[in-house]
Amino acid sequence: MLTEVLLGILLILLLWKAILKKPAGLPPGRWGLPLIGYIPLTRKSMEEQLDDLNKEHGDIYVWRMGTQVMVFLHSYEMCKEAFARQEFTHRPDWLFFNPTNEKVALGVGGSNGPHWHTNRRFTLRQLKNQGMGKSTLVSGIHEQANMLIGKFQEQAGKSAAVPYAIRVAVVNVIWHMVASITYDVDDPKLKEFMQLMDDFGEMTYYSTFLDIFPWLRNIPAFLKNRLFALDQVEITDQKFMNYFYEVIKEHKSSLDPENPRDLIDSYLLDTEGMEQEEVIRSDKDLALLIFDLFFAGSETTYSTLTFAMYYLAAFPEAQRKLQEEIDRALPGDVLPTLEDRASLPYLEAVLHEVLRMTSLVPGGVQHCASRDTHFAGYTIPKGSIINTAAASIHYDSRYWDRPESFLPERWLDEEGKFCAKKEGFLPFGVGKRVCLGESLARMELFILAVAVFKNFTISPPPGTLVDVTPSPTQPMFHVPRKQDIYVTARK
Repeated sequence: MLTEVLLGILLILLLWKAILKKPAGLPPGRWGLPLIGYIPLTRKSMEEQLDDLNKEHGDIYVWRMGTQVMVFLHSYEMCKEAFARQEFTHRPDWLFFNPTNEKVALGVGGSNGPHWHTNRRFTLRQLKNQGMGKSTLVSGIHEQANMLIGKFQEQAGKSAAVPYAIRVAVVNVIWHMVASITYDVDDPKLKEFMQLMDDFGEMTYYSTFLDIFPWLRNIPAFLKNRLFALDQVEITDQKFMNYFYEVIKEHKSSLDPENPRDLIDSYLLDTEGMEQEEVIRSDKDLALLIFDLFFAGSETTYSTLTFAMYYLAAFPEAQRKLQEEIDRALPGDVLPTLEDRASLPYLEAVLHEVLRMTSLVPGGVQHCASRDTHFAGYTIPKGSIINTAAASIHYDSRYWDRPESFLPERWLDEEGKFCAKKEGFLPFGVGKRVCLGESLARMELFILAVAVFKNFTISPPPGTLVDVTPSPTQPMFHVPRKQDIYVTARK
């Protein structure tokens, strides 16, 4: 009997060491059980738990979620070093990054290796050719700004939600660069597109479970559809692809090789003579590349503008200072150009402070270790998921004085000039996969923010307050709450 007990204890110890114990060499942190990882029994939010782990373990730690080894970085310097390394440039093999479940991820956001390099270089080149960061695109953004002013004017004197036209303005700028298309606000085709974006955004929550617990992909199809709405996800994906295929087909029929109009034309021309074994060129790849541009470039800019209105409604003194600066720099009805940035330092400060405080992607965009890598004194195994704790870094007292306070002045030097602080600031990511649309987002934010606050004052509805905290409906992203604002025309 004693022998069996001893053998049983030995078996348990061996099992614990072989399966349950965190492997040697990994950063400290949570490990948990096979297949399910560590599931905390707490009501704390994800971000609160990450802050607790940061306090307990320092700037790098591990948390096994399901079968995924998640490594979190809480130091800007560490993030900068990690994502400059080739070993950490890959994206995980997740449905989130490969929504159509291709054997090899396509597009630019979720692809890897030579395919990613080729598509990233191509996309950057084409966005620059279409005017990203240059004055050639300013007139197109001005057109959307004037449309926006008209829609705000219709809302003046009323309590209502942030105008839908802001979203239209941002999306139209991307459509113009991608396909030479500009939609009217009430165009049913545009409304269909916006609804698809909303549906897809909601459904990404379901695919997350299958990314964290990939073994759930092997359960019967009827059960997966019931639990994770995969049939609806596939329908939405196909509708999106068909939407883009239609635009691509129209471009093929009207393509003039001597006069490419936009990104789609350039891609179609770039395809010719580019048969490389490791680089896929196809309508599906182009469609997914366009898909990536809209999700990376439109929702973030729209959310930032909405948050900016909420913050300036909540801090009217900052709004007053901003409007005084705009009035001095841009008298009359003129809209700004890129050359006006130097004369609008407080606006730049406000936008940067909103980006810092909102941290739209609080955990950063996930990277994946392409091979076993020694980093920060630890061994990061191949396949580990690397996360930047961006929201935590944006509130870290090592980088920010009074980080919980909305202080645009922190971005100004003693002479009142804008000072682009970089340490501890990474709203567009950092390293080799930094957001390729950063210059476009900054252009849109700058011009559209001037258009709004030059012509209108944004306040809370009478007798209420504006809530600047993110909506609880999206656990993976910080999105603005749906709430009313009160618009007053300044003229």
